[in-house]
Amino acid sequence: MLKLAYVATITVGNGPTEVAFDSHLNEIYVSNHDFGSGNTLSAISDATNTVTATISVQRDPAGVAFDPHLNEIFVANEGSNTISVISDTSNKIEATIPVGEGPVEVVFDSHLNEIFVCNFRSNTVSVIPDVTNKVSATISVGSGPAGVAFDPHLNEVYVSNFHSNTVSVISDASNKVVETITVDSYPHGVAFDANRNEVFVANEGSNTVSVISVASGKVTANITVGMSPASVAFDSHLDEAFVSNYDGGFGNTVSVISDATNKVKATIIVGSGPYGLAFDSSKNQVFVANNVSDTVSVISG
Repeated sequence: MLKLAYVATITVGNGPTEVAFDSHLNEIYVSNHDFGSGNTLSAISDATNTVTATISVQRDPAGVAFDPHLNEIFVANEGSNTISVISDTSNKIEATIPVGEGPVEVVFDSHLNEIFVCNFRSNTVSVIPDVTNKVSATISVGSGPAGVAFDPHLNEVYVSNFHSNTVSVISDASNKVVETITVDSYPHGVAFDANRNEVFVANEGSNTVSVISVASGKVTANITVGMSPASVAFDSHLDEAFVSNYDGGFGNTVSVISDATNKVKATIIVGSGPYGLAFDSSKNQVFVANNVSDTVSVISG
């Protein structure tokens, strides 16, 4: 059995929601999404586990992604229908990009140095080259795109469609949907497992995680976790998936899944309303945004 330990609990802004790891400066960026009183991004040093900067963005920041090509942070502002682009060296906004309605999640495509944005209320995905900071394509997907992950094995983007109970697979070469995969109900968070070339999808309505083989485009397993799993992060050090069990804000656990067995091997108690997660490859730790506690839990394997 995996032994896990808390390293720290860090107080951040109101309603921390999503998390991204900056491999350039070894920092964690957390969006504080609390409607009307959030609108900030917290930067955390993984060396000290303290907040080193608080950055004002636009309304209701949600998804966060790190671009290692230009060392920038991309933040989806759900309430403003924009993306904020932040330099990680200055922690200042360099650009604000209009996208579709209700952008909730973002991912960096390391093949073409592009950002893919899930526009929840538009049922679209916006594509942004990081050299132009302008939308170059808008792709129609299923209803309520909520989560996204990039597959560097086949250079494809996996998008969960919350209201369609499907995952759209987009080729980054053509910016077209090449496959649609049925999963369990209300799919949300998505993560790519580079160890087995699989995609993990958290299904909020089914309390499960679907495992998709990228080779076959088929679901190979459905794993029962906690209540209303919201997000997934892959730990490339131990080849495990960490899943936040949000349970409408009443949850306080994270499930750990071995990708070798597709079974839950540990359940970790964290703060209230765990939502976004990110794996820090510098410290081999997982950072969990506790949406209701206004904290971030740091877990070490």
